[in-house]
Amino acid sequence: MKKVLLSVGLFAMTISAKAQVISFDAGLKGAYSATEMFNNNISDLGAIQDYKMSTGSNYGVALNANVKNIGLTVEFLGGQFNTGYQGTIGSTAYTSNVQLNTFSIPILLKLGKQTGGYAEIGVSTNGVRRATYSNDLPISNPLTTTGTDVTTSFKSYTTAVLGFGSKVSLGDKFPLILNVGVRFQYGITDSQGVDAFGVNLTNKFAYPTYQKSAAASVGLHVGLTYKIK
Repeated sequence: MKKVLLSVGLFAMTISAKAQVISFDAGLKGAYSATEMFNNNISDLGAIQDYKMSTGSNYGVALNANVKNIGLTVEFLGGQFNTGYQGTIGSTAYTSNVQLNTFSIPILLKLGKQTGGYAEIGVSTNGVRRATYSNDLPISNPLTTTGTDVTTSFKSYTTAVLGFGSKVSLGDKFPLILNVGVRFQYGITDSQGVDAFGVNLTNKFAYPTYQKSAAASVGLHVGLTYKIK
Protein backbone atom coordinates (compact mmCIF):
# COMPACT_ATOMS: atom_id res chain seq x y z
CA MET A 1 0.00 0.00 0.00
CA LYS A 2 2.83 2.36 0.87
CA LYS A 3 4.42 1.66 -2.54
CA VAL A 4 1.16 2.46 -4.30
CA LEU A 5 0.76 5.74 -2.38
CA LEU A 6 4.38 6.61 -3.10
CA SER A 7 3.90 5.94 -6.82
CA VAL A 8 0.74 8.05 -6.92
CA GLY A 9 2.52 10.85 -5.08
CA LEU A 10 5.47 10.81 -7.49
CA PHE A 11 3.10 10.81 -10.49
CA ALA A 12 1.20 13.79 -9.07
CA MET A 13 4.43 15.67 -8.42
CA THR A 14 5.59 15.00 -12.00
CA ILE A 15 2.33 16.29 -13.50
CA SER A 16 2.47 19.35 -11.25
CA ALA A 17 6.07 20.10 -12.26
CA LYS A 18 5.23 19.80 -15.96
CA ALA A 19 2.21 22.04 -15.55
CA GLN A 20 4.41 24.71 -13.99
CA VAL A 21 6.67 24.96 -17.07
CA ILE A 22 3.82 25.11 -19.59
CA SER A 23 2.62 28.59 -20.51
CA PHE A 24 -0.37 29.53 -22.62
CA ASP A 25 -1.42 32.61 -24.53
CA ALA A 26 -4.17 33.48 -26.98
CA GLY A 27 -5.03 36.54 -28.99
CA LEU A 28 -5.89 38.36 -32.18
CA LYS A 29 -3.69 38.75 -35.23
CA GLY A 30 -3.63 40.18 -38.72
CA ALA A 31 -1.39 39.97 -41.77
CA TYR A 32 -0.73 41.87 -44.97
CA SER A 33 1.10 39.93 -47.70
CA ALA A 34 2.37 39.95 -51.25
CA THR A 35 0.57 37.04 -52.94
CA GLU A 36 0.71 35.13 -56.21
CA MET A 37 -0.32 31.80 -57.72
CA PHE A 38 2.41 30.22 -59.86
CA ASN A 39 1.86 27.72 -62.68
CA ASN A 40 4.49 26.59 -65.21
CA ASN A 41 2.03 26.72 -68.12
CA ILE A 42 1.56 30.44 -67.52
CA SER A 43 5.26 31.03 -66.79
CA ASP A 44 6.14 29.73 -70.27
CA LEU A 45 3.79 32.07 -72.19
CA GLY A 46 5.83 35.27 -72.02
CA ALA A 47 4.23 38.66 -72.78
CA ILE A 48 0.76 37.23 -73.55
CA GLN A 49 0.33 36.21 -69.91
CA ASP A 50 2.67 37.38 -67.20
CA TYR A 51 2.46 37.69 -63.43
CA LYS A 52 1.56 40.95 -61.70
CA MET A 53 2.23 41.24 -57.99
CA SER A 54 -0.91 41.24 -55.87
CA THR A 55 -1.60 41.62 -52.18
CA GLY A 56 -3.82 39.88 -49.65
CA SER A 57 -4.73 40.07 -45.99
CA ASN A 58 -5.71 37.76 -43.14
CA TYR A 59 -7.22 38.21 -39.70
CA GLY A 60 -8.25 35.89 -36.90
CA VAL A 61 -7.19 34.28 -33.64
CA ALA A 62 -4.09 32.41 -32.47
CA LEU A 63 -3.75 29.87 -29.65
CA ASN A 64 -0.31 29.04 -28.23
CA ALA A 65 1.13 26.51 -25.80
CA ASN A 66 4.76 26.91 -24.75
CA VAL A 67 7.13 24.52 -22.96
CA LYS A 68 10.39 26.35 -22.22
CA ASN A 69 11.81 27.28 -25.65
CA ILE A 70 9.34 25.26 -27.75
CA GLY A 71 5.81 26.30 -28.63
CA LEU A 72 2.87 24.95 -30.60
CA THR A 73 0.63 27.48 -32.35
CA VAL A 74 -2.73 26.95 -34.02
CA GLU A 75 -4.34 29.85 -35.89
CA PHE A 76 -7.77 30.34 -37.45
CA LEU A 77 -7.60 33.02 -40.15
CA GLY A 78 -10.08 34.38 -42.64
CA GLY A 79 -9.07 36.71 -45.45
CA GLN A 80 -8.23 37.24 -49.09
CA PHE A 81 -5.56 35.84 -51.39
CA ASN A 82 -5.20 37.64 -54.74
CA THR A 83 -3.34 36.59 -57.85
CA GLY A 84 -2.72 39.08 -60.65
CA TYR A 85 -1.70 38.95 -64.31
CA GLN A 86 -0.70 41.40 -67.02
CA GLY A 87 0.10 41.12 -70.69
CA THR A 88 -0.67 42.24 -74.23
CA ILE A 89 -3.02 40.91 -76.90
CA GLY A 90 -1.77 42.39 -80.17
CA SER A 91 -1.40 46.06 -79.26
CA THR A 92 -3.84 45.94 -76.35
CA ALA A 93 -2.41 45.85 -72.84
CA TYR A 94 -4.49 44.40 -70.03
CA THR A 95 -4.43 43.34 -66.39
CA SER A 96 -6.56 40.71 -64.69
CA ASN A 97 -7.08 39.54 -61.14
CA VAL A 98 -8.46 36.57 -59.24
CA GLN A 99 -9.64 37.23 -55.69
CA LEU A 100 -9.87 34.24 -53.38
CA ASN A 101 -11.80 34.41 -50.13
CA THR A 102 -10.01 31.90 -47.93
CA PHE A 103 -10.07 30.31 -44.50
CA SER A 104 -6.69 29.10 -43.27
CA ILE A 105 -5.56 26.97 -40.32
CA PRO A 106 -1.78 27.16 -39.80
CA ILE A 107 -0.25 24.66 -37.35
CA LEU A 108 3.24 25.80 -36.39
CA LEU A 109 6.16 24.73 -34.23
CA LYS A 110 7.78 27.80 -32.67
CA LEU A 111 11.33 27.94 -31.34
CA GLY A 112 11.73 30.66 -28.74
CA LYS A 113 10.48 31.65 -25.32
CA GLN A 114 7.08 33.17 -24.59
CA THR A 115 8.73 36.55 -25.18
CA GLY A 116 11.75 37.46 -27.31
CA GLY A 117 12.83 36.36 -30.77
CA TYR A 118 11.38 33.26 -32.40
CA ALA A 119 11.40 31.12 -35.53
CA GLU A 120 8.42 29.13 -36.73
CA ILE A 121 7.90 26.27 -39.16
CA GLY A 122 4.84 24.26 -40.10
CA VAL A 123 1.99 23.87 -42.56
CA SER A 124 -1.24 25.69 -43.30
CA THR A 125 -4.42 24.22 -44.76
CA ASN A 126 -6.30 26.74 -46.89
CA GLY A 127 -9.92 26.43 -47.96
CA VAL A 128 -11.26 28.49 -50.87
CA ARG A 129 -14.71 29.79 -49.98
CA ARG A 130 -15.14 31.91 -53.11
CA ALA A 131 -13.04 32.93 -56.13
CA THR A 132 -13.86 35.83 -58.46
CA TYR A 133 -12.15 36.65 -61.78
CA SER A 134 -12.08 40.02 -63.59
CA ASN A 135 -10.02 41.88 -66.20
CA ASP A 136 -9.82 45.40 -67.63
CA LEU A 137 -9.98 44.57 -71.35
CA PRO A 138 -12.09 46.95 -73.50
CA ILE A 139 -15.82 46.23 -73.57
CA SER A 140 -15.60 45.39 -77.28
CA ASN A 141 -13.20 42.51 -76.56
CA PRO A 142 -14.97 39.13 -76.29
CA LEU A 143 -12.62 38.15 -73.43
CA THR A 144 -13.77 41.04 -71.24
CA THR A 145 -15.03 39.72 -67.90
CA THR A 146 -16.06 41.39 -64.66
CA GLY A 147 -16.83 39.60 -61.43
CA THR A 148 -17.09 36.05 -62.81
CA ASP A 149 -17.44 33.32 -60.17
CA VAL A 150 -14.62 30.78 -60.73
CA THR A 151 -14.81 29.06 -57.33
CA THR A 152 -15.19 25.59 -58.84
CA SER A 153 -11.88 26.05 -60.68
CA PHE A 154 -9.98 26.04 -57.37
CA LYS A 155 -9.57 23.51 -54.61
CA SER A 156 -8.30 23.58 -51.04
CA TYR A 157 -4.52 23.52 -50.79
CA THR A 158 -1.69 23.21 -48.26
CA THR A 159 1.29 25.52 -47.90
CA ALA A 160 4.62 25.10 -46.13
CA VAL A 161 5.26 27.92 -43.64
CA LEU A 162 8.50 29.51 -42.44
CA GLY A 163 8.59 32.61 -40.29
CA PHE A 164 10.68 34.81 -38.00
CA GLY A 165 9.79 37.52 -35.54
CA SER A 166 9.79 38.86 -32.02
CA LYS A 167 7.35 38.78 -29.09
CA VAL A 168 7.50 41.79 -26.77
CA SER A 169 5.89 41.80 -23.32
CA LEU A 170 3.91 44.98 -22.59
CA GLY A 171 4.46 44.64 -18.84
CA ASP A 172 4.18 42.19 -15.94
CA LYS A 173 1.06 43.91 -14.61
CA PHE A 174 -0.36 44.19 -18.13
CA PRO A 175 -0.27 40.58 -19.41
CA LEU A 176 -0.21 41.34 -23.14
CA ILE A 177 2.39 40.35 -25.74
CA LEU A 178 2.97 42.22 -29.00
CA ASN A 179 3.96 39.82 -31.79
CA VAL A 180 5.58 41.16 -34.98
CA GLY A 181 7.03 38.86 -37.63
CA VAL A 182 7.57 37.97 -41.28
CA ARG A 183 6.11 34.78 -42.71
CA PHE A 184 6.84 32.97 -45.99
CA GLN A 185 4.45 30.40 -47.50
CA TYR A 186 4.65 28.21 -50.59
CA GLY A 187 2.18 25.67 -51.90
CA ILE A 188 3.02 22.00 -51.44
CA THR A 189 -0.30 20.76 -52.87
CA ASP A 190 -2.10 21.80 -56.05
CA SER A 191 -4.62 24.67 -55.85
CA GLN A 192 -5.59 24.42 -59.57
CA GLY A 193 -7.17 27.74 -60.68
CA VAL A 194 -7.55 29.83 -63.83
CA ASP A 195 -5.18 31.65 -66.17
CA ALA A 196 -4.99 35.36 -67.02
CA PHE A 197 -8.17 35.09 -69.16
CA GLY A 198 -10.21 33.08 -66.67
CA VAL A 199 -9.65 29.75 -68.47
CA ASN A 200 -9.53 26.75 -66.15
CA LEU A 201 -5.97 25.41 -65.96
CA THR A 202 -7.36 21.86 -66.21
CA ASN A 203 -8.67 22.68 -69.73
CA LYS A 204 -6.85 20.12 -71.90
CA PHE A 205 -7.55 22.05 -75.12
CA ALA A 206 -5.81 25.17 -73.81
CA TYR A 207 -3.19 23.28 -71.75
CA PRO A 208 -2.57 19.73 -73.08
CA THR A 209 0.12 19.11 -70.44
CA TYR A 210 -1.30 19.82 -67.02
CA GLN A 211 0.84 21.68 -64.48
CA LYS A 212 0.12 22.13 -60.78
CA SER A 213 -0.44 25.57 -59.27
CA ALA A 214 1.39 26.74 -56.17
CA ALA A 215 0.14 29.56 -53.95
CA ALA A 216 2.94 31.70 -52.55
CA SER A 217 3.07 34.66 -50.19
CA VAL A 218 5.38 36.71 -48.01
CA GLY A 219 3.88 39.02 -45.45
CA LEU A 220 4.03 41.04 -42.27
CA HIS A 221 2.17 39.44 -39.35
CA VAL A 222 1.14 41.42 -36.27
CA GLY A 223 -0.64 40.05 -33.23
CA LEU A 224 -1.66 40.98 -29.71
CA THR A 225 -1.88 38.04 -27.31
CA TYR A 226 -2.93 37.63 -23.69
CA LYS A 227 -0.74 35.60 -21.34
CA ILE A 228 -3.16 33.10 -19.85
CA LYS A 229 -0.44 31.44 -17.78
